[in-house]
Amino acid sequence: MDLKEAVKILSLILLAAAIAFCSSFAVGKLSDGRIIEIRIEDILIFFLGLLLISGFLISGRTKVEKPPLFFPILIWLGAGLLSVLTNWAFSNLSLGRGFFYFLKEFQFFVFYFYVFWGIKKIDTAKLLVNTWLIFAFINVLYVFYQAVTGLRTGEYGTAAIGEWGVFPTGAFFLMFLIFLFNVFLYYFLNLNVSILKKTALGVLTLSPALGVMGSASKTNFAAMIFALFLTFLLFFLRKANLRAIAVFILVIVFTISLFSFAVKNIRDVTRIKDVISNFSLEPLWESYKRARLDTAIMPLLRASLESSRHLPFLGMGKGYVGEAHNQYLRNFIEMGFVGNLVFFLLIYAIVRKSWQGFSKNGNTFAIGLSAGLLVVTLTLLFISFATEPFIVVKPSSVYWFFAGITMAVLSLNKK
Repeated sequence: MDLKEAVKILSLILLAAAIAFCSSFAVGKLSDGRIIEIRIEDILIFFLGLLLISGFLISGRTKVEKPPLFFPILIWLGAGLLSVLTNWAFSNLSLGRGFFYFLKEFQFFVFYFYVFWGIKKIDTAKLLVNTWLIFAFINVLYVFYQAVTGLRTGEYGTAAIGEWGVFPTGAFFLMFLIFLFNVFLYYFLNLNVSILKKTALGVLTLSPALGVMGSASKTNFAAMIFALFLTFLLFFLRKANLRAIAVFILVIVFTISLFSFAVKNIRDVTRIKDVISNFSLEPLWESYKRARLDTAIMPLLRASLESSRHLPFLGMGKGYVGEAHNQYLRNFIEMGFVGNLVFFLLIYAIVRKSWQGFSKNGNTFAIGLSAGLLVVTLTLLFISFATEPFIVVKPSSVYWFFAGITMAVLSLNKK
């Protein structure tokens, strides 16, 4: 390993550490009084991006490898920029809100591109996954510490390191659970190591479930059940044998044990019991209709349609909506019909690429990463009916970081 490669790997680890452990801090306010927050990873990726561009210009190269998803991401960003510029021209959107909301979303894709271009070997990708496994477990230990001591730093229940909000905390741990557990099922479980080590790895990759439960987020708890169902559905499609059934039973037992511990030791976790007792279509629909559809989503949609005649076609610009409680509604209000169309084109590209990596690949590490990306993307679409997960900073940063790892591994395997 040469010095240049070592520096690149170190920068990726530092970026992952900043996402995993650093909290936000206020740097000002928008015209409507909303606080402007930045994080350490914002500053870090800014300088790393400058170094990357400088290195490219100094090298004299004229071409750069286009990552998978390059054009769908470019179209999505282009549509977002057009919505902002158009509504600035019509004075429908304040300069500050449009700038900072678009910049925040732009940064997620910078994470993706930087990670993709930073991984030149499969071993680097494995090192990053192992690093994330350690970072995730440190956060889980913090949740365990809160449960044992009675300390409560979260909005409802326990918090993650550097994050206290109920949904961001739960979704942050959910990202870890889905990505790492899928890597365990297809890669770690097939390593030539002892059963004891495999068991330890299984516990480590499943431990973020405690963070999901500890956050006391009903949305994330329902999403976790949905994600585990999808995970084992894909797992049985590839490996329908006694070993897969044994793993499934052990995971159920371990997850129930974690849930029992969380309910007994963490405040407000009992609120997610409703998700289990009502996990059938009619009660879930009534709960969603009462808590989201009738009280938040439909009133916002009606008010937005009444406020502007050109909304369905052009949208009101990135950042126009404070909180929509629905990703699809946010896309529609901010970018119109075109925005939702472009959004689904991007999602289709991610699902298609990850499905190909899962179904047509022979490398267990690549299969695990592809399965994780596929499951987490479908899970985010599921959550999107009740909230806006694709713009929440902490989980979205983890999502696009792992997307970069996945696409880098698939590209390296293809070569």
